[in-house]
Amino acid sequence: MKAVYIHGFTGSIYSPIVEKFRMYYPELEWCFIEVNQNPDEALPKIRQFLNDNPDVKYLIGSSMGGFYVLCTEFAGRKIVINPLLQAGKVMKYAIGTHKWRGKRTDGATEFTFTLEDAERFNHYTPQDSPQTVCHYTEHDQVLGEWTKEYYPTFFANCKMVPELTGHFLSEEYIQLRLKEAML
Repeated sequence: MKAVYIHGFTGSIYSPIVEKFRMYYPELEWCFIEVNQNPDEALPKIRQFLNDNPDVKYLIGSSMGGFYVLCTEFAGRKIVINPLLQAGKVMKYAIGTHKWRGKRTDGATEFTFTLEDAERFNHYTPQDSPQTVCHYTEHDQVLGEWTKEYYPTFFANCKMVPELTGHFLSEEYIQLRLKEAML
């Protein structure tokens, strides 16, 4: 049984946190899809992976990766952690040059995010579904405080979890809370 994790805006499939998925859930075959900040490229890549791997049971994403999960048709369990919503508006604050937080397969160490890149997100609409679970933090230092009021109105199955002490995934969350979202 496969589980897929989609990282966030400056994330990497080689960041130390992704190994925690394997450590705490060795019964699953973990797949990490390297994406970029362009939904026109990232979403087809995710769809193709799912088409090539029909045995994926869980599609998990955090932040921008959560946005990509919510914009992807998938019949299995979707788990989003502090997902990016209202992306076209929020992503305008990310314009500039950013460093990747881990190694990239193409060797890049940084990227430039433009207004044109931000506006691409306006062409996609994230969707909730009965198989979607959203976990979020009380104080999101990246997306802002508005999320704790907005998420419960957007998602039918939504929960604030104390193991998320900020926007980014923690080992404690993966160890203690991810399993409940999988059920």
